[in-house]
Amino acid sequence: MKKLNVYIDYSGTNEGVFSENLKSRIKNIDGIDKVLTYSDLKVQEVQISEDEYEEDWEKPTIDAIKKADITIVVLSELYLDFVSEDLESEYDKIIESNDKYLFTFLYTPSEWGSHNWVVKSKLYPLNGTALSEHTETESSKVTNDFVKTIKAIVRDRNSPEKKEVIVQDNQSVFISHDHDDADFAELLKLKLEKHSINSWIDTERLKIGQDWRQEIDDGIQNSIAVIAIMTPEARKSEYVTYEWAFAWGKSIKVFPIMLKQTQLHPRLESLQYLDFTNRSARPWTELIDSIKEILK
Repeated sequence: MKKLNVYIDYSGTNEGVFSENLKSRIKNIDGIDKVLTYSDLKVQEVQISEDEYEEDWEKPTIDAIKKADITIVVLSELYLDFVSEDLESEYDKIIESNDKYLFTFLYTPSEWGSHNWVVKSKLYPLNGTALSEHTETESSKVTNDFVKTIKAIVRDRNSPEKKEVIVQDNQSVFISHDHDDADFAELLKLKLEKHSINSWIDTERLKIGQDWRQEIDDGIQNSIAVIAIMTPEARKSEYVTYEWAFAWGKSIKVFPIMLKQTQLHPRLESLQYLDFTNRSARPWTELIDSIKEILK
């Protein structure tokens, strides 16, 4: 078994505490060789004086990233304010590589949408809400899910099986949703299948390590329509906004579904949405008929 090295980068004291806790979870995974955090570079790995380190803190960080198979960045406004072009270049290289992985943890609310390497990374929590805004139980679940992802990477790296390739038949419907609405998305998918309408959800198609943005772009472009499940959480999700906006820009039909009352984006307000807020009177027939109309 090939063992993997992990590096966790961060800025800020609270982020450091979170990083050390994450390190303690990951290092016990069978198949992980070494886990280093930013503090380890200062204390253990860098054999230079404190003054020398302060003058050139970036070099040991970049060296650690180059040696790592998996790089995890704990995001905050502070981190994004000070991240350099050289560091961002290293993250871009990871994204372009076939054998390295980049994950980002949104620790505090941050304007990360303009950073291409963040957009193309696998962002946790999956719903795009900062960990600082989650309860302790919710944060624990996010960490547990992430640890499962790392275990899957280890299995994947040591498996001879090839990754599945996403292929759409341009008669499929893409279901865009927030992570918290996954149960309803699955229900919607089953409803569509009963009426012989093919549909897909990104969580079931995308494999670990794939460039999710390119895969989503390709999948949406090869879909006949996009159903956007709208809730307050989805309204705040940069992922969901990106998905329906990308479809809109490609002149692909967008069907907004109001699952929970929320203020729609001005562009979506111009479309006729379907009100699914009343569980006992959801307009399934209207939705199915509307999709069948464009499939003719």
